[in-house]
Amino acid sequence: MNISETLTAVNCSPQNVHYPEAPFHPSIVFPEFVGTIWNTDTDLDNNVYAQVRDVLMRLGLDQDNQDTENWRPFAELVKPGGKVTIKPNLVFHDHPSGDEGFLSMVTHASVIRPIVDYLLLSTDGDVKITICDAPLQSADIEKIIEGNGLKSLLEYYQSQNVDINFDDIRWEVSQLDEEGLITSRVPGVRDRKGYAVVDLKDRSAFMPIIDHASKLEITDYPKGTVAKHHNTERNEYLIGKSVLDSDLFINVPKLKTHRKAGITVAMKNLIGINGDKSWIAHHRSGGVLAGGDEFDHFKPLEYFKWHLNAGLKNHPMGVSVNRFLRKTYRKLFWQGKSLKERQLEDSSPSGVMEGSWSGNDTLWRTILDLNHIITFADKEGKMHDSRQRGYLAIVDGIYSGDQNGPMEQRPRHDGIVLGGFNPVAVDYTAAMIMQLNWRPIRQIFNAIRNKFYPIFEAEAEDIVINANFDLDNSPVPPFRFPKGWAILSEANADDSEAA
Repeated sequence: MNISETLTAVNCSPQNVHYPEAPFHPSIVFPEFVGTIWNTDTDLDNNVYAQVRDVLMRLGLDQDNQDTENWRPFAELVKPGGKVTIKPNLVFHDHPSGDEGFLSMVTHASVIRPIVDYLLLSTDGDVKITICDAPLQSADIEKIIEGNGLKSLLEYYQSQNVDINFDDIRWEVSQLDEEGLITSRVPGVRDRKGYAVVDLKDRSAFMPIIDHASKLEITDYPKGTVAKHHNTERNEYLIGKSVLDSDLFINVPKLKTHRKAGITVAMKNLIGINGDKSWIAHHRSGGVLAGGDEFDHFKPLEYFKWHLNAGLKNHPMGVSVNRFLRKTYRKLFWQGKSLKERQLEDSSPSGVMEGSWSGNDTLWRTILDLNHIITFADKEGKMHDSRQRGYLAIVDGIYSGDQNGPMEQRPRHDGIVLGGFNPVAVDYTAAMIMQLNWRPIRQIFNAIRNKFYPIFEAEAEDIVINANFDLDNSPVPPFRFPKGWAILSEANADDSEAA
């Protein structure tokens, strides 16, 4: 099979959209499983399995044997004895709108089930599978994998003696109080294989703005933290070796909009291969004229509130003061409503801060760097000019999210599964399906335009979308863009210089 990085596939089944019950057996015994030990049980209520299967077929995997007992879709992507890493998007354990919001925020295990089954089928069960992610520092990982069905799926495979593991690859885990303030941080090696420091040096996407390195920031960490890892001497990330040790990397992101990146699909999901959040930059402090990208235009009151909050959070004595101020502010201006209640009413703040707008010129650089690493870093973290592992993305858009994602998105039931062999092509296709202008999405635009970061060596017009519906008559309603991202609307589709 000749894998085409410009080919993507989409299955949209918008009728009766829901996730099935664990352990997510297929609706029928498909021909390829007849006579094998896999998938002898069925669940008539599971349409997700068939959607993933259809996407794999539309991608041309083992094309000559499709719909026969000999179909082995992953046979040319991983050999018996190989190592596969599956990277879902786990993010956080809670959402303002409850279970529906949670399921529209995280990858569901029913999308992972067919991927694992076909890996086992294609290798006669001789494959080592690791599922891993680095969600938010304050995320309760046990609640996440219980809520999205992953815990039940792991238990099912372990009962079948499948060699499969789950790793929380965060270096640091933190605790929050009822006001959302960090009360403790617990560092430690959680990736069972450890970590590798991967330094892109002058091949980093940060080099053109490295003179502003002192302005690089990420929420919840003191000023100057990120600049220790991104400066004129180094541009480094702390990558979990459970990720790097793979022969095949399967990216299983969620389909959502994102207030800092425009969308979060395959490319943005790579943030979770970095173990320590303090090594990644989300924005640059200050206004554009001063080398920053923190806000669209200066609003003194919003600036004061955000920076007072950030200063108190990062000061040893500030937590108790911040807690008092937050409670007082809620009583005076929110009629005593909780943070979650307020988020349900209006998930966006009155002003745009912390790079949450289309002018964010920082986060896309982090995203490109991490996609560069997954493509060209070997198992020890050394960078090469040649590709070091296979890549496949399968996007969970069964439940998806729009407006102010990634954590306060409005839930949608779109019934979408999207796949491809290249993250740039997948994200381009995602933007098309979402009916959003892809050009202002800087990680896509710059990956296509600038071949200095050679993760995609074609042009946008070369991307071929194999879908089960007419692309000119999409059954998917347009996604609503985040606040500060009106430029994503199709009305601005000709704005080719937006990025």
